[in-house]
Amino acid sequence: MCFMMNGCKYIADAHPKRFANIVHPAAIGLVLVGTVLFFSLEMFYILPMIYDPNGLFFKIAWLIALFIVYNLLGNMLACHHTSSEVTSLPKDRQIPSPEEEHLWHFCDHCQMLVPPRSWHCKLCKCCILRRDHHCIFTATCIGHNNYRYFFWFTMYMLIGSFLSLATHIHLLLINEDMRGQYAILHITHIILLIKPISFEAIALNISFIFNIYACILPLIMLGYQIPALYLNTTFYTLKDRSYNQGLRRNFMAFMGKRGLCTFFSPHIRSPLPHDGTQWQTKPSSSTV
Repeated sequence: MCFMMNGCKYIADAHPKRFANIVHPAAIGLVLVGTVLFFSLEMFYILPMIYDPNGLFFKIAWLIALFIVYNLLGNMLACHHTSSEVTSLPKDRQIPSPEEEHLWHFCDHCQMLVPPRSWHCKLCKCCILRRDHHCIFTATCIGHNNYRYFFWFTMYMLIGSFLSLATHIHLLLINEDMRGQYAILHITHIILLIKPISFEAIALNISFIFNIYACILPLIMLGYQIPALYLNTTFYTLKDRSYNQGLRRNFMAFMGKRGLCTFFSPHIRSPLPHDGTQWQTKPSSSTV
């Protein structure tokens, strides 16, 4: 995974325009197509085989599925449209006060002073407030203002793919005929051996394998983001503990005053405690 990320970063730095024109549409398309396919497969094929379509549980499952898709796509869209650019600040906040000027640093690309924790992105062609990383799945940089949406987008991607995988496994366990037709995965040699089976079982096998990978991707992403959230750091500065203010204050700094309420909808207003130009360090350090 690190090799892939370093490879993408190398290509993006070398050919930013070409990278954005090719990778952004492909990554966004992958999320949209994958969401539609998994949702359709689960709700119109797998769940009706497990539960009574007229039963209460099936109706609850529909509500849960729609809630997940709404939050996944809603947070993805909100993340893309919410700017964390330094230039999104009010004009008077784009210039440091005399007592803060020594804390700001000069960006050679933008030819301007930028706040602490702000860094330039070659793909976005601007400096980003508390820049975390550039996300190809939302085609934008993740920073101070849109981190909340990115985190919940990733979380709902994991929840949705995990529940989809769980129903696949449930179907396999309760259906003996289907179990007998499922593919055998020899992990030792990483070879997939498929018995002579029906087209229906083949399709389920393929979707099951893709579902596993769909769980792994957000799981890896959250593996980086949860420590960043816990320690008030970023993807590229995970070892930096200087801004850690404790779990509660760190969470509010990322999610806003509503905190965990933002889990339920990207439309819930949750003002951030500051505009991203002033960051307090540990009590033993100075205030930034």
